[in-house]
Amino acid sequence: MKIIFQSIIRRRNPAFTFDENISSRTLFNLAISKSFDLLRGVLFQVFHFKKPKPLFLGRRVTTFNNHHINIGKWVKIDTGVYLSGLGRGKLIIGDSSGIGAYSQLIISTSFNNLGAFIHIGKRVGIGQFASIGGSGGVSIGNNTIIGQYFSCHPENHNYSDPNKLIKDQGTTRAKITIGENCWIGAKVTILAGVSIGDNSIIAAGAVVNKSMPANSIIAGVPARVIKGIYE
Repeated sequence: MKIIFQSIIRRRNPAFTFDENISSRTLFNLAISKSFDLLRGVLFQVFHFKKPKPLFLGRRVTTFNNHHINIGKWVKIDTGVYLSGLGRGKLIIGDSSGIGAYSQLIISTSFNNLGAFIHIGKRVGIGQFASIGGSGGVSIGNNTIIGQYFSCHPENHNYSDPNKLIKDQGTTRAKITIGENCWIGAKVTILAGVSIGDNSIIAAGAVVNKSMPANSIIAGVPARVIKGIYE
């Protein structure tokens, strides 16, 4: 049984191997849980007139504007996730990626000024309670892993006119780009216009308000490059 399940999981994670202490009972419970997730995924795709592919869907996953949502094969979307494809572009989740429980990926929150897009690459892992807005566009490269409570804000409120309420002065949008093979720690915030180079590491709790080069270790509020990853 362990070999069978291991071969299935390796469709998403080729390097995966079960711990030797995993019992048969635990494997049985895992099989039951993931079978229901897979069934929910198939039913979701059929209901929304999409060609069925392997998709693991947790409980209470909700979506909006599904014709602008493209989900790859062997994707895992955990309990309570909300996906909104309301935007000029699409919300794309690449093959073998995972979205942690209670996360929200929302291209737009308003109907009078649609946002751009959210593109998640292949084999990307995003932790629980992430909040990713796509108003100015967000792109996350392949094989990037992201901790819990990550937030991405490709939009800033304008505030220069003292005679108007801030909420009435509109916003300025700018794309966020995160490269491939990055490791982003828990509670990291990335702001509008920021580009993160490939192979970078961002320490937990950092607030990134300017672009960072590839192969960097980044930390702080505001964030700065601490050193090169290969130094």
